Amino acid sequence: MNKRTHADIALRDLRGSDFEALAELLLASRTSMGLFEETHDVRDFRSFLAGLSVGCNIMVAERDRELAGFLSHTRGLISHLYVHPDHQRCGVGAALLDDALARYTAPFDLWCFEANTRARALYESRGFVAVEHNDGSRNAEGLADIRYVLEAI
Repeated sequence: MNKRTHADIALRDLRGSDFEALAELLLASRTSMGLFEETHDVRDFRSFLAGLSVGCNIMVAERDRELAGFLSHTRGLISHLYVHPDHQRCGVGAALLDDALARYTAPFDLWCFEANTRARALYESRGFVAVEHNDGSRNAEGLADIRYVLEAI
C-alpha cells in the first residue's frame, strides 16, 4: 500500500472534550449526504458516540484547528468514517483510513451505503473489495449497502 502524507491534517485519539463537536460533525456529515431524512439530533449523536467510545478505538482528524473527521474501529472492523462537509475532498478521510491501515493488521471489514460513491471510491482505492450487497434491511436508514473487505497481504 502506498503511504500517503497529509501534512495539513493532524490525527489524534478521541478526548472526552470532543463529544459535543464530534456529535455536531456527525450530524452535519450525515445530513450533507442527502441520502436519507436524518431523524437524530446532536444530543442523540453525543450519547451514541459516548457509547461507541467504550468499545471502539476512535481517531479524530483536525484540519485548520477544527475537528474535521473521525474513524472508529474495533479489531478488524471499521465501523464509522465521517468527515465534516467543510473538510470533505481535502484528504481527511484518506488520512484517517491510511492511519488505521498502517497501524493495524488486515483483514479489515466495513459497510458503506451503496449510494455513497465518494466513500466507495476511497475504500476501493485502498484495496477494499466489495463482497456482499444488502437491500438496506440491515441498517436503520433502510439504504442499500455494501460490505467491503481488505484481506491481509
